[in-house]
Amino acid sequence: MTRSKPKKTTTSYSVGYRRPPEASQFKPGKSGNPRGRPTGTRSVGALLQDILKQRVPVTEGSKTRRFGVLEVILRRLANDAMRSDHKAIKLFLTLLDRYADSPESAVQLRELLAEDQEILKRYLPPAGAPAPHDPPIGAKK
Repeated sequence: MTRSKPKKTTTSYSVGYRRPPEASQFKPGKSGNPRGRPTGTRSVGALLQDILKQRVPVTEGSKTRRFGVLEVILRRLANDAMRSDHKAIKLFLTLLDRYADSPESAVQLRELLAEDQEILKRYLPPAGAPAPHDPPIGAKK
């Protein structure tokens, strides 16, 4: 079998590392991917967002309710943690530690019932007032 010899070019262009043959280089004004990405293809992130937005039916007792996928996953994790699954407990406590102080999880006073607000007003100091301190244990009044 004979080895084919490369064609000689009249230019002094040397082919080598990062220097492809001139015949295989992109032509000026022509794209290397002329058709581009096919229409209708979506990224993995977009697909995940769509999956998380889906509402799935869940039966609790005798009632069937619809929850978002992420909520179902978190409810299942909490149930597994309550059944003493050590991995679920560890993951649940990690999530709780990370997201417990988020503004979304804080109870807002305006969301409470009016009756609860009245009770809290009796016991909470007014805004800006210093909180009352209890005397040290063992101190006489």
